Amino acid sequence: MSQHSSNQYQSATTACSDSPHIVVVGAGAMGCYFGGILMKAGQRVSLIDVNPTQIEIINQRGLILETDDGRDEFPATASLAKDMSEPADIVILFTKTLHTEAAMASITHLLTPSTVILSLQNGLGNAERIQKYHDRSRIAVGTTLVPADLQGPGHVVSHGPSSSRMMDVNTAGPEWTEALASLFNNAGLSTELDPDIHSVIWSKVAFNAALNAICAVTGATPGRIGEVEEAVSLARAVVHETVQVGTAHGAVLDEPHIWRNVEMAMREHPNHKPSMLQDIEHGRTTEIDSINGAIVEAAAQAGLDAPSNRTLFQLVKLKQTLVTL
Repeated sequence: MSQHSSNQYQSATTACSDSPHIVVVGAGAMGCYFGGILMKAGQRVSLIDVNPTQIEIINQRGLILETDDGRDEFPATASLAKDMSEPADIVILFTKTLHTEAAMASITHLLTPSTVILSLQNGLGNAERIQKYHDRSRIAVGTTLVPADLQGPGHVVSHGPSSSRMMDVNTAGPEWTEALASLFNNAGLSTELDPDIHSVIWSKVAFNAALNAICAVTGATPGRIGEVEEAVSLARAVVHETVQVGTAHGAVLDEPHIWRNVEMAMREHPNHKPSMLQDIEHGRTTEIDSINGAIVEAAAQAGLDAPSNRTLFQLVKLKQTLVTL
């Protein structure tokens, strides 16, 4: 890394002075959850966001994490990108895909040739956007299943199991990927390196395309969706279409496994509000373009059709437009 060799951040219990500088970009639910867990484990983490009010509250009050292990409160540092000067050893991106390029442009002064950038964002195409600003050989992508809800600036509630998968974009498995996974696992963030990460990302997109979009359109949480036969049938159709499109693009997908994850979310996280529903409720732009919209685009590239995804894409765009007017 820029100030530390790769083996210097394998232990999450290393004293802060010897820890890498981890910069989390996007201090929403996921950014605060991951940043908070890493801080709790003794890592040196800085948060970057674009909301001055949120930054001020985090700096004054710190982070609050409510998990199955209880409630933790601890000091945290947040700032606008332009106000940070210390180079980043590790960057973890949690912005929406539509903000990826703007986020990367804002942190170029923090990047060194050895900086590792990890995208745990939803949707398709993040790696391609990131590599416009950083060496592809130092970029990792992944997925995470963490039911995190933001109760206020820097206040995250998360209950239930969580896990992540990641790998470098080139799926070459360089030494730094092992160190990064070790850092996460030692901090209590269950993480697995997966050489078929691009298929994993397609699987997560299928999951999100079904639940996020339907919840955003209906205003219902996964538990309620699971109680309505028509909603369940629609979710199945979305997963099936996405598997067909992903397979056409070279992904190896297990449709029954993806569907079991959807059912698990309906059953075990019945009251969780997916991020897309939260965005609609707060009048924010959603990630529909990089999820259902990206599936529709990828289907067209492969000579396929994805009517269920297209309809949900159109409905969410309509609702998004109406609530942001």
